[in-house]
Amino acid sequence: MQAEGGLQIRSPRKAAALVNHLKRISLRKIVRLVLLVVLTGGLSASAAELKGTVVNGTTRRPAAGDEIVLLSLSQEGMNETARGRADSHGRFSLPVADPQATHVVRVIHQGVTYHRMIEAGVKPIVVGVYDVAQQLEGVSAIMDVQRLEATSDQLEVKQLITVRNDSQPPRTLMNDRPFEVELAPEAQVQSGLVQVEEGQPLKQKPVPGEQKGQYYFAFPIRPGDTRFAVVYRLPYSGEALIEPRIRNPLEKFVVMMPKSMKFEPSAAGIFASMPGTTPDNVQGTAPLSPDQVVAFRISGTGTLEELEGRRQEVQSGKTEPATRPGGGIGPPIEAPDPLQKYRLPILAGTIVLLGAGAVYVLKKTRLPRAESHPWVGRQVPSGVIKKQTSRRRMNRRHRQGARL
Repeated sequence: MQAEGGLQIRSPRKAAALVNHLKRISLRKIVRLVLLVVLTGGLSASAAELKGTVVNGTTRRPAAGDEIVLLSLSQEGMNETARGRADSHGRFSLPVADPQATHVVRVIHQGVTYHRMIEAGVKPIVVGVYDVAQQLEGVSAIMDVQRLEATSDQLEVKQLITVRNDSQPPRTLMNDRPFEVELAPEAQVQSGLVQVEEGQPLKQKPVPGEQKGQYYFAFPIRPGDTRFAVVYRLPYSGEALIEPRIRNPLEKFVVMMPKSMKFEPSAAGIFASMPGTTPDNVQGTAPLSPDQVVAFRISGTGTLEELEGRRQEVQSGKTEPATRPGGGIGPPIEAPDPLQKYRLPILAGTIVLLGAGAVYVLKKTRLPRAESHPWVGRQVPSGVIKKQTSRRRMNRRHRQGARL
């Protein structure tokens, strides 16, 4: 008897033994292949990789060598899970242990951090960074909003200042005192917050300067809008004269107080009422010049209805997800007026001043709902079912043929 390839087999018994040997070899190969596929599939399902690119917005080139940190959000806060550096093309790749968790990518460029929030998933991202300058033109305060509440002996001011960095080319302002604020000498600072664009508000109390009433934020001013919030208290005897300082030309000023308090501007034609912005008394100005008098007198006591409602929502945990940080701003006013376009920046600081950071973290660390997973409830296309059925039939025929 002669097998294929010229191999001669003189005994039928030896031929049967050879066939069985070849079957055992094939079976072992199949088992090994199945184990390899299972193990490889398990590893790819449990591990993922986040890829991205860091771009220098000042030079419009890849930011080579920048340090990248991957942070995972949890109820305990943010925990570092991976670290790396951008290559010569600004690209990076970091392992992700839990692709369904919410992460933050932190990029450190010239000593300043830039963050990018990542929802569930590992899609490629782009993070923008900017070169640092100690002196910079194009940085100015564009709006100052002061919320006033008073008791018989104390006036509390929640001040929110929006600073815009319009530098060209765009750069980040960073020095010993990027932003300074001047308060009354008798002011007692309670707390402070900083918010970059639409990001998470960060608790940061302003640092006292050399003179009484001088404070500053040691916080970089990146391109775009940065909001600085400070809460302070003043002695109060039932009435007070407020004299705001205009920092830059075209800056706007807004004061908000309970309707139970009286508002008297020192000069006519500076302030205009903004009805419907909030349930309280809101007075705002058009863009101002430094020589204009913005002083006003207040009297009476009361708490802001706007903030009281927010306090109750935060305490009861019923705050709805905001459309923007400090959101929950309610419907816009139907009747247009000259200050209409300033309403969103004015209202953007409501939750910021109440400490929106805690609300934000709680909202981000809730367990993911079923609808957040794209594969839940999705129907399998009929073509896939037909292909799978056809494969099963072919495999069944193959096994039957092997047994023959």
